[in-house]
Amino acid sequence: MRYGITQALLHAAALDNHCTMAEIVSREYGCKIAAAPIPILASCHKEDEQMIDRMILKRVDLLPHASFQQGERDIGRDGEKLIAYASAIVRRIREIGDPDYRPRIHLDVYGTLGELFGDDIQAIADYLGRLETAVQPHELLVESFVIAATREAQINSFGRLREAIAMRGHQVKIIVDEWCNTLPDIKAFADARAADYAQIKTPDLGGINNTIEAVLYARSKGMGCCLGGTGNETDQSARITAQIGLACQPDFLLSKPGFGGDEALMIQSNEMIRTLALLDTTGRPGAD
Repeated sequence: MRYGITQALLHAAALDNHCTMAEIVSREYGCKIAAAPIPILASCHKEDEQMIDRMILKRVDLLPHASFQQGERDIGRDGEKLIAYASAIVRRIREIGDPDYRPRIHLDVYGTLGELFGDDIQAIADYLGRLETAVQPHELLVESFVIAATREAQINSFGRLREAIAMRGHQVKIIVDEWCNTLPDIKAFADARAADYAQIKTPDLGGINNTIEAVLYARSKGMGCCLGGTGNETDQSARITAQIGLACQPDFLLSKPGFGGDEALMIQSNEMIRTLALLDTTGRPGAD
């Protein structure tokens, strides 16, 4: 209810002021509007090779997200299946992508690395180094390497892994999702510097005022963020999220609604391009 009502209020305020929703957010929160569209992470089905090809040809900024939810089936007993999959994605980018196309590789592993390696953070860090080598020269982002029993345990595990990664000189970035659902959760992870990025799931935060504050707080603490949500949203909530993204400048957006890639990419990209064109045409201030 809060999510829907606050979206309606933001939309109404923009209509009443004859401006974009991004401008309303910018004025209310004192943030600068982005000068270019925010990068988008395309959420792809890992088995749908044609979808991944389309995302490569459309030069999406990050891919494939996918869903690696079962350890033995998706990761492999020694992690070999995930490495093979990531290598295949990079190989396909080289085969059909433009020579200068360098998307970031994002993999959501739903805690399966914790299931595979237990509490052995050093072993997980070593494995992520192997995975990083498999996707070179692309930057690697891994989401939810573990799902702990409590928020405090999750913060501890993520913090320890960040330290282990840094000690090895790896560049892989880790993203927290589970146990990082509300505005207080996001602040706790940001304060602890426990993750490189947080997945900000817009419906979970309730009112979009909390989403805006979460992005701005994470940025102020030096923690990156993905402004996400769920595939089970509407085109309206996806467009409003894109407007918030332009105003608050998260590191990237998660494609939504749906999990087809193309439709979400079209809705969000067009919303941002159209909004920036309106600001440029009218010469209104606020763009960074």
